Amino acid sequence: MSSNNPMFDLEDCEDVELNNNKASSDKFLRAKNIRSINANNNESSAKATDIQKTWHETVFGKIIIGLIIGIILLITKIIFS
Repeated sequence: MSSNNPMFDLEDCEDVELNNNKASSDKFLRAKNIRSINANNNESSAKATDIQKTWHETVFGKIIIGLIIGIILLITKIIFS
């Protein structure tokens, strides 16, 4: 869920480095009286925490895996009966 609070709320800082951060907030940074900021590859959005699922992590993938296991068990039962 997205919030309006920033991931970083900095005040009266020197030499801040922010690298490769992902915030689920709409705002990434709120800063006041900062001497220097070095920020690279940072992301701020409601979708920043949404990690792309691989096929076997999806509902469809789990159904397919379940069907394959079921078929293997059925064939095994038929062979050894």
